[in-house]
Amino acid sequence: MRRQTFLLTIVTLVWLTAACLPDPQRLQSAALLDQLVSARATLSTQAAPVEAACTTVGDVQTRLNGEPGLVDVRPAWRALHAAAEALQAVCGQSTLLSQPPTGSLALKQARERWQQGIQREIGVACDHLRAASIALDRSQPC
Repeated sequence: MRRQTFLLTIVTLVWLTAACLPDPQRLQSAALLDQLVSARATLSTQAAPVEAACTTVGDVQTRLNGEPGLVDVRPAWRALHAAAEALQAVCGQSTLLSQPPTGSLALKQARERWQQGIQREIGVACDHLRAASIALDRSQPC
């Protein structure tokens, strides 16, 4: 009887300990959120070089799409995915803006649209990052 009680106590302790461990996919999603928040901050300052931030955004997208279990962290995954897509659009438009102007009217107008697109996508990314932070019980990122 004493041995059964001891074994039951051990099994109960193991079960309680395992139940209290944090969800690894949720922790990884929170880390990806932090990376996207940092990339967004870098991309929102036009003076900063964007290559490193864009590489981070691409890495996060790869992890969101390729690592098993992350898609199950709902609704955070959808929000993180949408934020990464918006930031990837910022990267593309920033790359276009980094090209030297030629003086043509069409290119001048396109550059203005790209600049407006960057501002719009930064805002869209912020909205999605807020949704992800709420889903992951984190503080508001922007």
